[in-house]
Amino acid sequence: MTTQKNKTQIVNLGQLKTAELKPKRAKRRANNEGSIYFDQKKKIWIAQLQLGIHPQTGRLIKKTRTGHTQKEALEKLTAMKEKYAVVTHVDADTMTTGQWLTKWFHIYSLPKIRGNTAQSYKHILAIAMESVGNIRLDKLTDIDLQTVIFGRLKDHYRTAENFRTMMKAALRRAVKSHLLKESPAEDLELPKKPRKRPFVKPSEADWQALLTFDNSCYYCWRWILLMEYVTGARMSEVLALKWTDLETTVDTHGRLTGGTIHIQNALYLGMNEEAGGSRPLLVGDTKTTQGNRILPLPVDICYELLHYRKVQLERRLMTPGFPQTDFIFTKNNGQLINPSSFSSHFAHVRKKLGINTTFHMLRHDMASRMKSTHIFDLKDIQAQLGHSSIQITMDTYTHIDEEQNAKVSCWLESGVSNLIKSTKAKTISSK
Repeated sequence: MTTQKNKTQIVNLGQLKTAELKPKRAKRRANNEGSIYFDQKKKIWIAQLQLGIHPQTGRLIKKTRTGHTQKEALEKLTAMKEKYAVVTHVDADTMTTGQWLTKWFHIYSLPKIRGNTAQSYKHILAIAMESVGNIRLDKLTDIDLQTVIFGRLKDHYRTAENFRTMMKAALRRAVKSHLLKESPAEDLELPKKPRKRPFVKPSEADWQALLTFDNSCYYCWRWILLMEYVTGARMSEVLALKWTDLETTVDTHGRLTGGTIHIQNALYLGMNEEAGGSRPLLVGDTKTTQGNRILPLPVDICYELLHYRKVQLERRLMTPGFPQTDFIFTKNNGQLINPSSFSSHFAHVRKKLGINTTFHMLRHDMASRMKSTHIFDLKDIQAQLGHSSIQITMDTYTHIDEEQNAKVSCWLESGVSNLIKSTKAKTISSK
């Protein structure tokens, strides 16, 4: 007599036997596991690797390679596993270098940088797009990038340096985004760094000659140079100053006692909208965060600026179309002054006067004068000039110290000469 328990066992056994007769369903492969099989129709071995689900279409992402033998297919599967072990982005092997650089610039870089820096980055981006933009990202090599640096940019050290910096940042992000296993920009070399232009300190006579130069091109010439003398600001910062940035202080009797100037903006050239078109002049933040600073003004300069304001108001009344802007320094017609144009004009004037000091050296002269007082330290000079780091201030000192080193050399030469002469005299007398 068969018990209920035995019946159940027989039924289960029958089900098991029936199930064994059915073809087995292939087990779903996990991501990056892969498989190989022989395609009877095409008579070829196929290696296939599943990478995941496409976030937009919802379809499986599969990579396929073929081989003439099972061994060849297995080798290709192994190679795919190694390649996609880290690189799992859906566009990893289809995106070009140019597409990635554009995406990186707008998503990771542009939101964090200031306007004038953005223009510099766009220039570098244009070079990169033209040079390596069409290369598939996963095929980009250090040789491709090094060729740009030692080729097109070999005589432009600063641009080559910026190119390397941008490539490092963009390709490191590509690694983090699983587009690349490693960055080809980590060990790029730069061309030989050109020697720095020697610092030429302007004498008091040089300053006087510049300030008294009869300049018909810029009615505000004298006051631009006075502002530079007391601030050491960048040209782009001086030309972006507004009257609202100026504050004056008075005593209880209403007499002017001094003031401050808030440097918080800079002028820079934007990108031209059309090839060969003019570049717009834009107002943006200072070059560095430290560049946003409030500097003291001596009372005499405040008097000069108040006098200049009257000059500007008179010119505004006498010049048709003079815009109602708040900028302190403008062209004769009231428009903003292009820093590049002013720089070229300054170079013309200083050469005409026989002065070898560039406008940027006037900025270094501020550091030189601060140092000569023995009151200010490096931090004070860094704050005055708006340097982003103390190292940049120390590099400025390299220029300044050349003059001091020359003085030390003359002093030592004089002392050594006297010492040698006296010892020679003693030697002769003893004989």
